[in-house]
Amino acid sequence: MKLNDLIEALAVEIETMASELGRCLGPLTLLDADAPAFLDALDQYAGLAQRTGEAAEMAGFPGLQAVCEHVVENTLLAAVFEPAERGPLLDFLRAWPALMVHYLRHLDDPSSAAGLVDRLRDAPSPMAEAQGLKVAHMLGSMPAQANSTFGDLDAPRPVLASAADVALAVPDDVDQTLLEGFFHEAPEQARHLIDLARNLASGEGDGTDLIAAKRIVHTMKGSGSIIGLRGLASLGHHLEDILEHYESQGGPVAKVAAEVLLDAAFCLEQMIGHVLGEDDYPHQSQGVLQAVLDLANRIDRGESLDTGATRATAAPLGSTVNPPAATSPPANAPGDTSASSVTGAPTAALRVSVQRLDELFRVSGEVSVHTAAMEARLKALTERARDLVAQNLRLQKRLFEIETLVDVRSLSVMRARIRRDDNAALDPLELDQYSALHGTTHALMEEAADARGIALRLEDDIAQTAAIHTRQQRLSRDLQHLVISTRMTEVGVLGSRLQRNVRSTCHDTGKQAELVLEGSATLIDSDVLNRLADPLLHVLRNAVDHGLESPAERRLAGKPETGRITLAFSRRGQQVVLRCTDDGRGLDHAAIRRRAIERELFAPDAVASDDELARLILMSGFSTRQTVSELSGRGVGLDVVREWVVGMNGSIRITSRPGEGCTIELSFAASLSTMQALVVEVAGQRFALASVQIEQAVPRGVGSFEQVAGKLVYRHRQRVIPATRLAAAAGLPQSAETDLAMCDAVVVRVDDQLQAFAVDRLVDARELLVKAPGRYARHLRGVAGLSILGDGSIAVNLDIVQLLAHPSGHAWRADAAAPVAAAPAQRAVPGVLIVDDSLSVRNSLLQMVQDAGYRVASARDGIDAIDAMRGFKPDLVLTDLEMPNMNGLELTSHIRGRADLKGLPVIMVTSRSQDRHRRLAEQAGVDRYVTKPYNDRDLLQQIRHALAAA
Repeated sequence: MKLNDLIEALAVEIETMASELGRCLGPLTLLDADAPAFLDALDQYAGLAQRTGEAAEMAGFPGLQAVCEHVVENTLLAAVFEPAERGPLLDFLRAWPALMVHYLRHLDDPSSAAGLVDRLRDAPSPMAEAQGLKVAHMLGSMPAQANSTFGDLDAPRPVLASAADVALAVPDDVDQTLLEGFFHEAPEQARHLIDLARNLASGEGDGTDLIAAKRIVHTMKGSGSIIGLRGLASLGHHLEDILEHYESQGGPVAKVAAEVLLDAAFCLEQMIGHVLGEDDYPHQSQGVLQAVLDLANRIDRGESLDTGATRATAAPLGSTVNPPAATSPPANAPGDTSASSVTGAPTAALRVSVQRLDELFRVSGEVSVHTAAMEARLKALTERARDLVAQNLRLQKRLFEIETLVDVRSLSVMRARIRRDDNAALDPLELDQYSALHGTTHALMEEAADARGIALRLEDDIAQTAAIHTRQQRLSRDLQHLVISTRMTEVGVLGSRLQRNVRSTCHDTGKQAELVLEGSATLIDSDVLNRLADPLLHVLRNAVDHGLESPAERRLAGKPETGRITLAFSRRGQQVVLRCTDDGRGLDHAAIRRRAIERELFAPDAVASDDELARLILMSGFSTRQTVSELSGRGVGLDVVREWVVGMNGSIRITSRPGEGCTIELSFAASLSTMQALVVEVAGQRFALASVQIEQAVPRGVGSFEQVAGKLVYRHRQRVIPATRLAAAAGLPQSAETDLAMCDAVVVRVDDQLQAFAVDRLVDARELLVKAPGRYARHLRGVAGLSILGDGSIAVNLDIVQLLAHPSGHAWRADAAAPVAAAPAQRAVPGVLIVDDSLSVRNSLLQMVQDAGYRVASARDGIDAIDAMRGFKPDLVLTDLEMPNMNGLELTSHIRGRADLKGLPVIMVTSRSQDRHRRLAEQAGVDRYVTKPYNDRDLLQQIRHALAAA
């Protein structure tokens, strides 16, 4: 190949770079040398000139390299000169790009090289005379160099492709910077090349597609040569010659050539994927290179390409299908046929290490957790502030009563004194007279009013803090979504690999098919996408091999010879829905039933629906094929898909229409790091259930759990759903007498079957950050991960499929997790009701009892305690003796008078230690009498003894 194209490309690059160099001259003209903007501009200008010199060196142009090095040397002088002294230097920096472009465009004109060298000699740091003569000699030799060929690729074109020609070993001494640049640019270039080749193969491409394809192949060939990838360089070299031939002819690409170009484009993409470690080695590469060589040799010999090839070549990816234009992929799909999407300028990108992204994601997750914790604290603080305001109101009411009482008593005393003193000059009503008690009462009223004002201001401050926290929470959520988005990838990046898979399967089966991608811009976690590739290839191979008919069968059925497979991606909240639909024959339910009977999965007289038969194809080792081939008959395929879906806590659904086709729908979470979940509480432990598997959450009272034929079921809206206790499924001991009427229900869908869980309480539905359970818990059945809730507690993320799995691993039953009758029953956590009118005493007791592991509720007096017991069922009551509205004796008498509470233990905690108070407590029915001050350990001992004796 001639170097003229490379020289022209270098000239265009310098022209493009000139505008950026001009922008850098602004700061270099006006700013001082120590200004940050000046230093940035200086570094950027010198870097651009240096990279131009490196490109010239790589292309083998030492004269141009010397010019760029001298430009860099002069550029650095800007930091030495004052702004007023930089005029000559700026003139030189403005002039050299245009002189170099003029030289490259006029190599045959000796004056162009002389003008460039003269400018170098007149620079602020002039080039030495000897060096100038040397550079002029090197520039003068470039016209002869341009008429020669690049490297040793001018050798006669080979006839046979060898394994060495497609080698992809990366040399050990390769420049890591070049390799990183290749890893960054090559995959996108390969995808663009496939789009262009598909346009040419379908007949929709034009000259712009041909030119763009040749440029991409030229770039990839050059990258392969520099890095040392011989296979990439060899295939790209011969492919570029073919594209150059058709560009010079100006006519359409022949069909046979277009098919070879498409196969070669797919092969180049797989080569790049293999070097990146993301794809298998392209074993078909030698056959593809042979087809390209045959085509290039025919072009060299001047043969017509309208007839078949004179050499019998078998390209493993060569399908005979020419997809009709009417069924081209949508514009937003990887197979977009619009030239604008193919040749559009790529957006800027930055390479960041995976370790740094993981650390950023960890920090973002911690921020999210602490934000949720702050939200919970603010809610608690708001409740405390409201309690404080309410308490101040009650205090002010009591003080008002005291003030009234003091006024009345003072008036009475004054009147009595006047009666005794007949000589009093004034009536007490005529002149207010205050005692010390009266004055103190008024002062106390004022202090209480001030305290209430402070409480109201505190409530306002908390409200303002809550508003700030709301904005902080929004920013934290945006940060988390942005960090998560760095791990998200469009599913369209798999498009070329999927197209190649369908093309290869069609070649092996003799069928014709086109693959249409919909929703290729759907974002999925890159880890999920990497795991999705293999199951998706199985689904597509199954669609071609089992679903589509042969061209002859499709003609007889009145269908187009080319089958259509539609792969549609969509998002449903945090869930990705993938549908693979073909227009083939559909499932052969009769053959599936026969095979199931042969394997003794069904009795011959058993009745099975079409949906039940369809799900059998997901079983490991199940196949209706009688013969074994490379594609079918081993029963390996869709069982891999089901295992992947199960591992993703997703679901799979199969629908089929005889003679019309089959649809396989996969639903799974878009990210492994976050999960939209329903948090429930069971036996004091909180669990998170993935929302992707939840059909419905039903509060108590709407449906009902019942025992039918010894099995637990859930009745809801005329549906009877198999049910189980989540506590039993999770392995938590529980009391067999637990009232199911007080349980909420969670209906889940697993393997397209419904199952209901009985839970103690529905807590919340929110997006959770999922953390790995750690190496000590990774083997626990049913544990998918852990999440930290806003209150600091841990929620265990459950793997529902594992929880419900039968020991055989192939099926589950509704009663699989039923509690074992012989298992010892564990009583629920006892509840303690604390009744005291003193807020400080109430909080102290509540904290102590709660830390001891009991369920706790509190009340201000006897009336409040009776109201609290409507929703809280205590196992013991701790009460004070003296309380307003209803004291402890009255409360105890009320408890002993109720049939449902008369056996409830009551411990009285009071400061009254006289015997008569003890006798009154015994008469009311108090079990234990504790006087203040009490010892925490002794009081807890009293509570344990009272509960044990109950």
